[in-house]
Amino acid sequence: MTDNPTQQHDRRTAENQALTMLDAIDAAKAAIGSMTGQQIDAIVQCSRADAGDWTVAIDVIESFARMGDNDLLTTYQVQLNAKADLLNFNRVRRYHREDQEN
Repeated sequence: MTDNPTQQHDRRTAENQALTMLDAIDAAKAAIGSMTGQQIDAIVQCSRADAGDWTVAIDVIESFARMGDNDLLTTYQVQLNAKADLLNFNRVRRYHREDQEN
């Protein structure tokens, strides 16, 4: 039987192992989901600094379009330390889906 991502993250943290990219993304999704209550649309960016901190940018659907595919999206960026503790939370962009850069 396999562990779910939360159990894997908890075990890694308890064992002081390095936070993986997938762990950082899972922690960021959980933080953004609980803070905004909005549906996650996409992972936009994820990177690790030399010090072990992670920066993750995630798009959420702020408002569904009434007609068509022109949802209002918001990009949030979070910074996590090597233990997956939330250090920063910022809204960096709001845009309509059809205005998205290609």
